Amino acid sequence: MFTAVIPLHDKAATVGRTLDSVLAQSLPPAEIVVVNDGSTDGGDAVVRGRCEPLVRVVDQPRRGVSAARNAGLRAATSPFVAFLDADDRWRPRFLARMHDLIHAHPGAGLYGAGFFTCEGDAVKRYHGIGRSAADPRPAGVVDFFAAALRDFPLHTSTTVVPRAAALALGGFPEGVTLAEDHLFWARLALAGPVAITPEPLAEYDVAVTGQASEYWRTAYRDRFEILEYHRFLAAELERRRGPGAGPASFTALARRELATAVLQRAWWGNFVAVARIWDELGLATLGLGPAAAACAWVGRQPAAQPAVRSLVAVLRSMRRRR
Repeated sequence: MFTAVIPLHDKAATVGRTLDSVLAQSLPPAEIVVVNDGSTDGGDAVVRGRCEPLVRVVDQPRRGVSAARNAGLRAATSPFVAFLDADDRWRPRFLARMHDLIHAHPGAGLYGAGFFTCEGDAVKRYHGIGRSAADPRPAGVVDFFAAALRDFPLHTSTTVVPRAAALALGGFPEGVTLAEDHLFWARLALAGPVAITPEPLAEYDVAVTGQASEYWRTAYRDRFEILEYHRFLAAELERRRGPGAGPASFTALARRELATAVLQRAWWGNFVAVARIWDELGLATLGLGPAAAACAWVGRQPAAQPAVRSLVAVLRSMRRRR
């Protein structure tokens, strides 16, 4: 029923434990496709050295995680594909619970579960549609965008997709290095139902070098690039304007995400980036709120920017002292 797809690039130190978590499933997958995306640290040799009959390695030159996941989608022979990053782990009942969820809610375009962030073996924090890891609410079809307004409802390593539905949407956006998973989920959620269990069924290791979370904390501040995710949200908001044009929860989430992108740039004093994202994405008509609009106004007023930057610097220093 399931093909496990593991994109692999330079994760020799962790891919073994990732494979162990798949092989320990109470309901094993039909196959495990590891897409070797130009690894240079011997991670592919670690996988091949396991001599596991379920494991198949697909080699490709370095093309990025989206292309690797898409290669896994194309290579899969099962009707459902379960994604797992090469530095994360499934808990033993992940596939069994996904099996139950699919049979209880057939026809969904995306299935998922809660997860824990961890640092090595130390579990840190629960994320999902529940209020806690012990939340008793049942699994089922959810309003994905409303759930995303509250917390991360799932993680790439807790997602299962019908192979045909994912391929029909073109899979993950290739060439996109940040928030490619959020973009993929949003497209699936706009196309059909989403079923999620609050049960935490995977561990996302935030201590591994090269995580997206590390990029958000560092390079994103300096570059403030306009993400393809931002472009998608703005385009969909514009396309869905007017009553009855789409889920109200999508409108709310898209506006929040875009306003946050504007305010982040202002918080770090990059008003050139504020003006750029405002103008390039046509945000003036999308109702992002007065704070975002004020930041965009400052972005067009070079004479006002030094004073605003000084005020922001004071606010940032006060925040650090708390």
